[in-house]
Amino acid sequence: MKVVRFTIMTLLWFPALVLGQAKEDDPEKVTNDRPDRPLQMPPASSEVKEAFDDYDRFRRRGAWERALKSLYSIPDAQALRFVDGQKGFIIPVARKRRDVLGELSPEGQVAYRLFYDDEAKKLFDEAEGPTELKTLERIYSAYFPTTIGDNAADRLGDLYFEMGRFDRAADCWLAVLRERPDTDLSPALIAVKAALALARAGRQAEIVALRRDLADRYAGEKVTLGGQTAPAAEHLTRYLGEGTSKHQAAKDLAPAGSAGRSEAGPNLSKTIPAVWQMRFSESVVAGMTPAEQTQWHANPLSGAIPAVAVDGSRLYANFLGYIFALDLNTGKLIWRSASFHNLDIPATQNQARMINPARFTMVASKSHLWTLTRDLNDPNQMAPFRLVCRRTDDGDVVWQTTSLPDYAQVDLVGAPILVGGTLFVAAKTPMNQQQGQPQQYVLAIRAHDGKLLWKTEIGVSRQGQQYFYYGMSDTSPQPRLFHQAGAVYVDTHVGVLARLDAESGDLDWGYGYKTDPPDSMNRFFYRMTDTEPTTASSTPVRSGEALFAKGTKSEHIYAIDSDQMKLLWDRPIAKSARIVGVDDQALYLGGPELSALDLRTRKLVWATRVPGGSAENQVLVRPGGLWQLTPRGIFEINPKTGEVRRIFRGDDTGSDGGDLYLNGPLLLAVTNRTISAYPIVTPAAVAVGGVDAGPATPKTRISDD
Repeated sequence: MKVVRFTIMTLLWFPALVLGQAKEDDPEKVTNDRPDRPLQMPPASSEVKEAFDDYDRFRRRGAWERALKSLYSIPDAQALRFVDGQKGFIIPVARKRRDVLGELSPEGQVAYRLFYDDEAKKLFDEAEGPTELKTLERIYSAYFPTTIGDNAADRLGDLYFEMGRFDRAADCWLAVLRERPDTDLSPALIAVKAALALARAGRQAEIVALRRDLADRYAGEKVTLGGQTAPAAEHLTRYLGEGTSKHQAAKDLAPAGSAGRSEAGPNLSKTIPAVWQMRFSESVVAGMTPAEQTQWHANPLSGAIPAVAVDGSRLYANFLGYIFALDLNTGKLIWRSASFHNLDIPATQNQARMINPARFTMVASKSHLWTLTRDLNDPNQMAPFRLVCRRTDDGDVVWQTTSLPDYAQVDLVGAPILVGGTLFVAAKTPMNQQQGQPQQYVLAIRAHDGKLLWKTEIGVSRQGQQYFYYGMSDTSPQPRLFHQAGAVYVDTHVGVLARLDAESGDLDWGYGYKTDPPDSMNRFFYRMTDTEPTTASSTPVRSGEALFAKGTKSEHIYAIDSDQMKLLWDRPIAKSARIVGVDDQALYLGGPELSALDLRTRKLVWATRVPGGSAENQVLVRPGGLWQLTPRGIFEINPKTGEVRRIFRGDDTGSDGGDLYLNGPLLLAVTNRTISAYPIVTPAAVAVGGVDAGPATPKTRISDD
């Protein structure tokens, strides 16, 4: 009887035991293989995952030859595909294999070197001439634990440093320090080289740790660098000084909207009229009948805020594909691509209502400007956006993607960024039943002639096609790019933050964050409205070692150490929140209200509502305050308490709010109706009363002047 009872209890408990073993399938776990993920990075084949499983099984048995063979049975074509890593990271197969080999037991390491040392040494001897870089990269990726692996990493670091790829050079030397305690190379010399590369890459936090190691572990060790022999710490002091302060490092890494930037904020304690103002909206409605004006103001396009870029003494604007240039000193119109009167045609067409005005973006240099635009009169509501390069002096077109075959099958999305002579921009392929699901890419483009330098797939969208009818606007999240230290980061805003090498386009890793599942096969009719507020996609920002990201439809903020591929922390936040800026104390958020999140305690310090909310407009964040252009004027917010210090009404009456920019002596206010330039008032000028209020009426420049 006892045997029967035991059998029954075992059968009853067995499903629970099975379920207990299945915790890897936790629905809360972020994995690249979940079918409900909005975006899947290029997945490895099932054979690759079986190879890692075989390795684990044979390793536990001590069958090292079969275990290691299973890892090297993975085809080279699969080495750059992606599998799940630790704590939400999604990594290349080659990186996971190297991580697995780096954790070998002493017995496993002996067996590994017995089987693979000869092959690695042969490759190392062949690493000469044109194939040197590729061969060393292969050794570093696949054979780093061999006796020659540390030497290959050192040589590869030297090559990367000479090429200006300091981020990659630092990673090679840090791998030797952290993963090869048995190296015959001088750890002090490797540490100095790593610190120099880290300094060039802007990775200040890791330099502090290396200085500490040099002082504690290699204090008396002398190394030769640049023909000079001296203690390692002395070399660092000579090349880098006594150390970069946290404040200076924060300023060097601060993005445009960040409080870490050195420019002071505007002082709006006195009423100062605009020195000039361009009222482009008056040109749009000029000549319209009252009925046409009513139709225009009911169109979402009437609320579009021009994207602007400033270089030198000129301001360039992209207003729904109509490009123009202004003189910053006088506000005079220098040139424009077409008359604004032509906007009255798409205003009467329903397909124009479905276009997202935020997709019209631009970036400029001294000689050229690049705009993302499309024809508003195109009856195809899903028509792709094109990139157009123009000369800044006269607006003439130099090249455009519609004339280049490399861009025939892609739709460019999100704001491009310009780094040196290279443009980086996100792209996607259109939905096509014959070609499968849409893919998302990042492109690197030679800025002066449009040549495609590289094109890297970020992932495959699992979202079904959306259909928009009768005025339903496209609210698809827009990818955002961020460049730092030889790396390009892209927040897809559909569940993946990815890092790429800016030089080669290699996809280093992705971080899969929690976000809402995609809508599938949605059909919208008769101007249906969203059931919840939507906010603009925010660009990742950095403060110290942390890179902060917040997906448009995610209910979490993530702080990531992108250099060491580590999640520092994450916390819940309202889905409607977005990142607007950061300093060394707080992360500032927009949405229905402005708010501040303390970086140390991760608690919400304050939240302040402003007219119209802060879901889309660009907020000016500086050490002394936050400024936002609302329908009721410019609100100045105390960054410590969230208190509204003052409201500057200005000359932008009747607008829906807009974006603020600081440029030299001018505060630029860009709305859906006007572009205004206000003189910046310094605190010193206010104290001595040296502010000239000027005439009561600002100088006005109409676009048809």
